[in-house]
Amino acid sequence: MILAIAMREVRGIYVSLVGWAALAVAQLLLAWLLFSQLEVYQKILPGLVKTGSPLGLGDLVISPTLSSTALLLIILIPLLGMGSLGDEKRSGRIHLLLSSPVPPLQLVLGKWLGLLLAALPLLLLAIAMAITLGLGSSLDMGRLAASFLGLLLLSAMAAAITLWLSSLNEQPLSTAALAWGIMFLLWLLDASPASSLSVASLNGHLSPFFQGLVRSSDLIYFTAISLAALGLCTHRLWRMGGGR
Repeated sequence: MILAIAMREVRGIYVSLVGWAALAVAQLLLAWLLFSQLEVYQKILPGLVKTGSPLGLGDLVISPTLSSTALLLIILIPLLGMGSLGDEKRSGRIHLLLSSPVPPLQLVLGKWLGLLLAALPLLLLAIAMAITLGLGSSLDMGRLAASFLGLLLLSAMAAAITLWLSSLNEQPLSTAALAWGIMFLLWLLDASPASSLSVASLNGHLSPFFQGLVRSSDLIYFTAISLAALGLCTHRLWRMGGGR
């Protein structure tokens, strides 16, 4: 049932022009950013070789591009999921869904998975572009795998936050604005290890993945926020259904 709800969610997102247009614009921006980084790298490459710098394609092209992909995902996912539950509430379909035998948890997980799958093409495109660059140079596949995991965890967290906010708002733009506000607030928090805010810094927990590091604290950070948002969303639907 969760998979069926997820597939319906994906179809609902891409049945409209907005979903396709948002994905196309994000992919064009990603391609432009990659080629811009590559052009800069080619200009400074002779100097790097001359000075014996250890910096290479992964440090100067792939990591900045994947960091830009993270920002695009933060923008794209709330845009795709802003009406996930808000539209159901506004049209009155939410009461029909909550009166069905499907538990609120399955409904939430299905919509969350659908939103995550809808954003997956952008993530896969970024990784595919990085692998393509590796065809002409040595590429650290372990580092690339860690980067993919980090972006996947970020996407899961953004989808969970967007879905929770969508359960609170009937207006899609309000949901998107709140989701962007929360995500960018977490991104802009001081990532300095000496700062008390570093514990909640999104950028501070995401950056190690781009360096090939998979730390338990970072996994716990993304998992905890995602589970908390999904739990709050499930509780909201449970209350809307009369606590059944």
